[in-house]
Amino acid sequence: MKKHRLVIIDDQYEVLELLKYNLVHEGYEVKMFFNAVDALKYINADNTDLLITDWMLPEMDGLELCRNLKMSVSTRNIPLVMLTGKNDEIDAVTALEVGAEDYITKPIRIKELMSRVKKILRRNLTGETERARVEVKETIECGVLKMNLVSYKVFINNEPLELTIGEFKLLELLAKQPGKVFSRNQVIEKINGTQYFATERSIDVQVAGLRKKLGEYKDAVETVRSVGYRFRPPSPLKGE
Repeated sequence: MKKHRLVIIDDQYEVLELLKYNLVHEGYEVKMFFNAVDALKYINADNTDLLITDWMLPEMDGLELCRNLKMSVSTRNIPLVMLTGKNDEIDAVTALEVGAEDYITKPIRIKELMSRVKKILRRNLTGETERARVEVKETIECGVLKMNLVSYKVFINNEPLELTIGEFKLLELLAKQPGKVFSRNQVIEKINGTQYFATERSIDVQVAGLRKKLGEYKDAVETVRSVGYRFRPPSPLKGE
């Protein structure tokens, strides 16, 4: 059976050794880096199945690294787990917004980290199998909204929207089933998996950001009081 290849980045040797020891023990191939610049060069040349990186790094921090990965077609689907000493909710939302798959605060709880890594890789493998078995729908057209799920481009009434990865995933989930109400917990589970740590409040923050970007069409994302959110296909505004 093929071994999963993982990249780990931290500027502390002790942390790298701890992570490598436990990941290798689980059967993974592991490549270590002290900075994100060298790691990014390696990933662009040789790719990887999953990346674990510290947030605070010299030269290029974890957020900038994540943005670089998500901007490239060849690396945007690589799941990234962010390690950090930050524990404020806004930091969690920020990591999610730039496209991190998961967010774990230090000190690292090894068993928890191993469990999350396994779940992410298993979910990605399942997704790859499904994509190989059935034709993937590449676009969503819902009212005046158009989304390209391959290029990550979004248009509303033919005007482009600049969305973060988190906002894109949220809009994709809602727009795929217009009218269906999703609770905040369902949004967390369907976008990030059942073991993701995000709070319901972080989903409200994402929705607020998405509505701001939708501008005059913000009411397309409706709040269902005490339940969650649903999407109503936006129609052309009066006078257009």
